Amino acid sequence: MPNPMQPRRTFDIDELQSLSNSIKTYGLIQPIAVKRIESLPFPMPKSTAKYEIIAGERRWRASKMAGLKTIPCIIFEADRQDSAMMALVENLQRSDLSYFEEAMAMQTLLLMTNRSQSELAKALSISQPTLSNKLRLLKLSERERLMAMENGFSERHCRALVRLETERERRPIMLAIIKDKLSAPETERLIDAYFSETPVEIKTEKKKPIKRKKPSIKGFLSDIKFLFNTLDKSVKLLENSGYNAVWEKKENDDGLEIVIKVGR
Repeated sequence: MPNPMQPRRTFDIDELQSLSNSIKTYGLIQPIAVKRIESLPFPMPKSTAKYEIIAGERRWRASKMAGLKTIPCIIFEADRQDSAMMALVENLQRSDLSYFEEAMAMQTLLLMTNRSQSELAKALSISQPTLSNKLRLLKLSERERLMAMENGFSERHCRALVRLETERERRPIMLAIIKDKLSAPETERLIDAYFSETPVEIKTEKKKPIKRKKPSIKGFLSDIKFLFNTLDKSVKLLENSGYNAVWEKKENDDGLEIVIKVGR
């Protein structure tokens, strides 16, 4: 049976068919890795499987498509955590996962093993910042992830997008990436402009420079204006009551900071 902790969630039918044709001609050259099933993490009353795939589900599927009844396997002694780790490492070594699948698998391993990010990064032979950046991609909603994959966003595109806190803020940026075919560096500059409120110049494929201002987010801006008006009224009320009052706004990497000073 397939590994329930398999990080890969999608299998390309055309690639499977191509592999299946190759297996029909040459056989399965590389054995798959399996473990004996001792206890399942969830009930499967109809399953009669005695082994669980650790690595090689794609080869197993293609072999079934090729009509093979048996294939060579290497049996490993592994518990649930080891099986999940081996499945992830096998896919990472072949660069066979999307960056979202990698992030989901890494998050699952963190939850299963109770390891710290630095401990898991060491086990996967990657740096802790690399692992942290992968996990931050999961800030994007399922809808946004699908949109990113369908439109060919790179991991760098998505790392730039997660700087924005809400889907509401990210939406106009994602639409701009798709409409104007923005590269990752252009996307980063556009988001920098959003935070700085400074116009940014982006060159299209025709090399004609266009000026792109901070994306307009109608609801967000309305809320901010309401906040500022409320602060203005509050300060005037304090002044009418004999207090010295003033408020100011400061923008930093974390967002907008409001400071209100009141004195006699």
